[in-house]
Amino acid sequence: MKLYGMGISRSFRALWAAHEAGIELDYSIVKFGSSAANGNQSDLYKQLNYQGKVPTLVDGELVLTESAAIINYFANQAPKKNLIPSGTVDRAKYDQICYFIVTELEQPLWSKGKHKFALPEQYRVPELIDKTLAFEFAKAQATLLGLLSTSGFAVGDHFSMADVLLTQTLNWAQRFEFALDESLIEYKERMMQREAYSAAMLRTGT
Repeated sequence: MKLYGMGISRSFRALWAAHEAGIELDYSIVKFGSSAANGNQSDLYKQLNYQGKVPTLVDGELVLTESAAIINYFANQAPKKNLIPSGTVDRAKYDQICYFIVTELEQPLWSKGKHKFALPEQYRVPELIDKTLAFEFAKAQATLLGLLSTSGFAVGDHFSMADVLLTQTLNWAQRFEFALDESLIEYKERMMQREAYSAAMLRTGT
């Protein structure tokens, strides 16, 4: 397997997940904004990922470009590690929180990134950052607190790939200066103490 990524972007979710699953892979760091051979704007990379985003996973003929799909794929490669629930109820709750993270909790974060640096300047709306996005994140965070398991993990009574997804997103929120509930900061810091997290960080070059 080969994983393309950079820094602590969404691709870090996939890299961390691979370490949790015990999967050996070739990790290739992509240079953002570059058309060079290792750049996200190169013709070669865009043949794999048309948008030029990260992550991209290549496993034989399979190419995956969505981080949540990649972490689930890794979880299914290591069933004995129980990184993705198999029971009907637990799996439904796992799906619910994962979908919530990528559609609701993450949305104001990526919107802020787009309107700060990703979009061409003529399409950025600074007022959106100042008011709307803080409100949207606060509302999503309140909902998240009601969805979380009381066990200290995102769902169920043990670590799963939902914790990878949530921890990276909360870390992203803190870097973008959104206000986090103290309980979520404690949760995030605890998840970041995992051995697989540290091993993945060493490979990012950051």
